Amino acid sequence: MSNCKRIAVLLIAALLPVVALASTEDQLQVAESSGNVAFVLVTGPGAIGVDEARKTIEGAISQFPGSVMIESNRMDASDSTFVQKYGLASAPVPLVLVFASNGVIAGGNVASKLTVQQLVAMVPSPKKTEALKAIQSGQAVYVTAARPGMSKKADVSKSCAMACAQMMGKGITIDVNMDDPAETVFLSQLGVNMQSAEPVTVVVNAKGQVTATYTGVVEAGNLTASATKVASSGCCPSGSGKSCPPPAKKGGN
Repeated sequence: MSNCKRIAVLLIAALLPVVALASTEDQLQVAESSGNVAFVLVTGPGAIGVDEARKTIEGAISQFPGSVMIESNRMDASDSTFVQKYGLASAPVPLVLVFASNGVIAGGNVASKLTVQQLVAMVPSPKKTEALKAIQSGQAVYVTAARPGMSKKADVSKSCAMACAQMMGKGITIDVNMDDPAETVFLSQLGVNMQSAEPVTVVVNAKGQVTATYTGVVEAGNLTASATKVASSGCCPSGSGKSCPPPAKKGGN
């Protein structure tokens, strides 16, 4: 190549815009705006088993049309905010994090400990996705499981609405159809009696702890008291796969 041509090529290259790789947070925002599940593969220098982790994620992606895999090297400056937000600086890698279709984190584990099905199980159902978003924004959740036609459903909904009003924006209600197969696992994690002839309301406080379960109609004041209670033990339905069966309580008018 002549000197003139070489100089021309360099000038053209200098004039081209610099395309910066999107950060993990930017890519997560794109996935959220599209309503897609995102699997984030966190890596770092010397990480072993990255290719195997990719294959596991690809297997999960095949079961969720539209879902995406995002790779994050925790040493990249563009991902420093993401690494700090989720405490990844010293986490073992490769690590896989699962983000629900609304952008909230739903679970995660070291890649070597995950199978495709375990990763699939971390993806929350639509109603669980709603609950996770509320909890991660600092709200308590009243989850009412019922079947169409249950006679006390309207009264239960009224009590939950009153409790939300008493919480002054710090609580939401989520209605779940007991007959919806997509929500069976979620209701099982909450310890809902699927054979109940009356609506079952599970109270989850803002820390993600299941604090009470009520069968039938319950006073709004009891719901509010349960929502502001801190349980001595319990777990959030956060995708960990752990069950949270609380002791059943009979509601009253």
